[in-house]
Amino acid sequence: MTFGIWPGVIDADLVELKPLSCPPEDPGATLAALKELQGAAPHFYVRCYRHFGNKWSRTPERPGLYAGEGRLIDLVACYQGREPEPDGFADFVRQAVRDVAAWGGGKVQVGEELNVPAPLDGGSPGCFEAVGADVAATFDECERLGADVGIGVNSAGPADPAFWRQLASAIGPDHLARLDFVGLDLFPDVFRRIPHDRLAAAVTLLLKGFRSVTTDVGVLSATPIHITETGWPTGGDRAEATQRVVLETVAQSILDSDVGVAAYELFGLRDSRSDAGWASGFGLLRDDYSPKPAFPAVRDFIRRTIRPKGGGASAVQPK
Repeated sequence: MTFGIWPGVIDADLVELKPLSCPPEDPGATLAALKELQGAAPHFYVRCYRHFGNKWSRTPERPGLYAGEGRLIDLVACYQGREPEPDGFADFVRQAVRDVAAWGGGKVQVGEELNVPAPLDGGSPGCFEAVGADVAATFDECERLGADVGIGVNSAGPADPAFWRQLASAIGPDHLARLDFVGLDLFPDVFRRIPHDRLAAAVTLLLKGFRSVTTDVGVLSATPIHITETGWPTGGDRAEATQRVVLETVAQSILDSDVGVAAYELFGLRDSRSDAGWASGFGLLRDDYSPKPAFPAVRDFIRRTIRPKGGGASAVQPK
């Protein structure tokens, strides 16, 4: 399994994206933390976001700083136009492919959580048409460059058959069958609390449902599933020690699943602001880069996971 994480920061909380003054990113400290998490894994995803039509245009600002030595960029091309703009978005995703190729390879996710309304992409007019059409643009750009860049789409939470039918129709059967991955953002026990003795079973049920629904609409059963975001925040009544337990439980449940999960990416590396409530506390590190108990636990989980097979991949992500 390949691991990954979002390392960026935005001046907003990480749920509703409401403005919030946050400590700036320290590229040196970020890179050191990424290397520690990666360990000996030959590949590790660094998840990055660009927002078409939105003021939060890039996070982190310079993804290339974190590429190399097995670290691959997972670039999310978010569609957040105020009016339908499929042609503009096509240029946007083509540039994303070119940049990922120039950084040494990785993947491009076309759109972000189209099944979720604003502030996510599902609230943008024409989102299905733009994402559906421009999956084709990413494949075309990969072929033009001869680039080894994976292409995929994602959704959040329990799989909705109606949503996936709509997205599959927009993409078309030929390109749907060519997808290199289908992504799932899942945050068990975050937005809806789950007794922790039922957490593993809940994760397994969600993964099996996702595989079943996506296969029913035409995604090949062999297409890898990537967990494109997962995490558990601290703050208020959410203790740092509990974050460690939840992340370990969820990670082990995903590892033990038999649905073809090939990548597991955390949201994210560092708190936006550790004193601003749980919506800004998803990090494995506090906002001053000091580690929470979950940081060494995740690091050690990655090392245990890759050692038996002699390889694997990992990544950390910011939105």
